[in-house]
This record gives sequence, structure tokens and C-alpha cells, in this order.
Amino acid sequence: MLNQYRFHAGQFSVPLIELKLTGDDVESFLQTQSTFDVSKLEPHSFHLASFLDPQGRVECYGWILKDKTEFSFLAPEMILDQTLARLNKFLISEDVTISDPHKTEILVIIGPRAHEHVSTKKFKGEIFGEEAFIQFSSPVAHLNILTDHEVETWRGLTGWPSFNGSDYSHQIINNLRLFDLSVVMNKGCYPGQETVSKIATRRGAAYSPVLVEVSEMLNPGEIESFEKKIGTAHKCLTWEGKFYLASDLLRDFRVAGMKLHFKLNGKEHDGFVRYYPLISGSAEEKARELFYAGSEHFMRDEYKMAEEKFRLAIDLDPKFGDAYESLGVMLGRLDRYPEAIEIMQKLSEVDPTSVLAHTNMSLFLMKMGKIQEAEEQKSQATIKSFQMFGAEAKNKEAEEARKKAQQNEWAQRESMFEQVLEIDPEDTLANYGLGSIAVERSDWEKARVHLEKVLAADPKYSVAYLALGRAYKGLGMIEEAKKIWKEGIQVSAAKGDLMPANQMQQELNF
Repeated sequence: MLNQYRFHAGQFSVPLIELKLTGDDVESFLQTQSTFDVSKLEPHSFHLASFLDPQGRVECYGWILKDKTEFSFLAPEMILDQTLARLNKFLISEDVTISDPHKTEILVIIGPRAHEHVSTKKFKGEIFGEEAFIQFSSPVAHLNILTDHEVETWRGLTGWPSFNGSDYSHQIINNLRLFDLSVVMNKGCYPGQETVSKIATRRGAAYSPVLVEVSEMLNPGEIESFEKKIGTAHKCLTWEGKFYLASDLLRDFRVAGMKLHFKLNGKEHDGFVRYYPLISGSAEEKARELFYAGSEHFMRDEYKMAEEKFRLAIDLDPKFGDAYESLGVMLGRLDRYPEAIEIMQKLSEVDPTSVLAHTNMSLFLMKMGKIQEAEEQKSQATIKSFQMFGAEAKNKEAEEARKKAQQNEWAQRESMFEQVLEIDPEDTLANYGLGSIAVERSDWEKARVHLEKVLAADPKYSVAYLALGRAYKGLGMIEEAKKIWKEGIQVSAAKGDLMPANQMQQELNF
């Protein structure tokens, strides 16, 4: 049922505590106290924000609402006392008055079609990564209401904080999903900002939230591996027949796609690390998800389901050329030629370079007995084919020019690195530079020599493991490549260098 809301719209209500903030200094107060850049908040909008102590630990969180020039703060009921204490703690001479708490029922309308169901009095923002609107009203008519289980599943798969404050934790925010959801790194100073920035720009949080995909429903508990605790599993969620542990994992094991062998509650399990959010709110990503599902239905001759998925993908992403093409071809196969032609015409508008749009229209018109119109479309296909060949020739020339410029740049860098090595043959930066260029040139043996020198001199040089593995792979040394990538993942993850760690995991996955 959750997908109907992800692809359309739904609604649910949550009780929150409203605090109205009035006075001339409200915006500047919120700007200098919260983790969110309040100066970027548009009228009639909302955003999740956190308030920290000077050590960067979360004291409270909630949603800042801006109504023209007035502000409110929606706080979870279970953390109301610390919210009031935190908001008042730094109020000294500012012209800011905080109202008495008022418990209110908030209506959340969420999903790509949520805008079709809102009233004039609403606040726009994001919840669970989806476009959402907040209203102070009763549920709207003719729109499905999410169950509590659906809300909790959606929240859990995207890692959003609870509306009632039940999962509040007085931790450094870098250890929580609140860091990704409520912190704007370049907004300026606020209490705890220095600590947050240092952790983020160095090795990252020691423990941080991820999902671990497992093969069965598991209970919460400490996650152990290599005879030590590496994390904590808080709850297990189900989604489309799979199971996911919402967990905090140690930095060394927090690599997307990494296979984990671990012990939980005395039993051994295998799992795969997945990053939040597991399900995306992006219209383009959801359209592609629907397109792949539609394609599978099409291959199984399940045309009704395929058409539904293709049309919904187009509705979410009106410029999705592949969805138009597949839908048009399918309609043609079903002898629904006028509809197929209409879809191909739209494809031609979305992608004016498409040859297949005209080729297919020619075929459909021919089957309808409209010979002259079919020939016209065939001519259009021929013209666009020539145009495509011309564009390909230009692209080829541009690519050749790019390669020549790249070769010149490599030659200049190689000369510089070679001069350094004449002075110090063991210099890690110069050896890595020559090794990485050799990888780009597919000169695998030269790359191997230089990159092995790098790791002999500095075993913590994260990116060198990635490049050396590629050199081994190019030389056909597949087992050596796998071994060096596995070592590199451990080194990179321990340092907090998650980009090379993730790239090496991707190499292993393939």
C-alpha cells in the first residue's frame, strides 16, 4: 500500500506541540541557535531543525514553520520540557517571546500529487524525503489515510526522527540521521557548530545510522563481528519481501553494499549494508523504478500492469523518453495504433532527436493503411538519422580533442612527478600520481610498480588501494585485485574515507 502514496498522495495526522515565536529578533534568534539556515526558509514553508548544546549534542528537534514573517516551532510532546529549556537558555536581550505550549493535531499531506489536495492555508516542505504539506485541519475528503504502521515503515526506511520524540537521543548530532536531515554545513555559527564541523570534515562519526539487509525478521540487540561490538540494531523493518535492520554501525563497517558476517543475540547472520534513504522521494528515481517494473510486466505479457506503470512513470517524469517509447511500442503490439502514434508524437516532442519515434509512427500508420502519412514519417526518420550521424561526427571530433588535451595534461603531470622521483624515488604523492595516470592509460604493469611502492611506504594511502586493484584486474590478477580492495575498504573505512571505500565495494560487487 505504501507505494500508492509514494506515487500519488496520502495523508496522516500527528499530535505535536506548537510554540509561537514573536518579536523583532525571532528570525535572527532561530538562525543563530538552530542547525538549519532559517534565512533560506520561504514564507508558508517548514523545515526540520535541531538545537544543540555547545558540545554538539542534540538537546531538541522539531519543525520550524514560517508564515509570511511569523514563526512557529512544532515540537515532539515527549521532549517538550527540554525544548522549552533549550529555547530559553540563550534568550538574553533578544526581542523574542515564546508562547505557552499548545497541543495541536497536524495534518500531513504527502506525495507527488499532494499539491492537488491542499487548502489555501498550508506550509510546504519535505517529510520522508517527499514533497509534503502541513495543515492545521481535519483530514481532507477523498484521499487515503496512511495507517500508523505505514507511517512508521516509511519513517524507518528513510531514517526520519519520530513525531513524538520516542527515539530522541542526547548524542552528538553527527551520530544521528538528524545530521543529514537538519544540518546546513555552511550556514554560519550556532552552539555546537565547531564540534559538528570538525567531526564532519575529519573522519566522520564513529557510529552512524545505516540499514542492514538481512534474510529474516530479527530482534534488536548489539551487533558483533570479529569478537567485538560493531553496532546496535534498533528495530527490523520489512519492505517488498526483504528485511532491514535499522542500526548504528561503526565507521569501519559503514560501506554501502559491504557484506557483513555478524552475531546478533547469540546467533550468526549475513547481511548487506544499505544507506538511507532506502526508498527515494525523487520523481526521476521513482519514475525509473516504475519503468523497470513496467518493463518486467511487458516481458511477461502483463500488458495492463505494464501500461499502468509506464503511464505513471511518465506522469512523474514527463521527459522520460524511454517510458514513452516502451509504452508506444506496447500499444502498437496491441493494435492500439492511434494511441501508440499519440505516444510516439509526445516522444518526438520530448526528444526531438529520436529516430525511433518516427520509425514506429511510420510502422503504425502503414498498418492502419495510411500509406502517404507513413512515408512522411519514414522520411522524417531518415532525416533525423542523417542529423544524428552528423552530431555523432561532431561528438567524435570533440572527443578526440578532449583525449588530445588529456594526453598533454598527463604528459605535463608525468614530467613533474618524474622530476620529484629523481630526488626521492619513494615519494608517495609522485608514485601515486604516475600510478594513477598509468591506470588511466591502461598501462597496468607500470601502474602496479608505482602503486605497490605507494602502499609499501604508506599502508594508509586509501585511494592507492583502489587504483592498485584496478591495475591487478587489468593484468588479469583477479584474486589479487579482490584481496587489495578488501584491505583497502578496511583502511579507508577506518579513516572515514568512504568515497574510495564505496568505490572498492562496487568493484567487488561486480
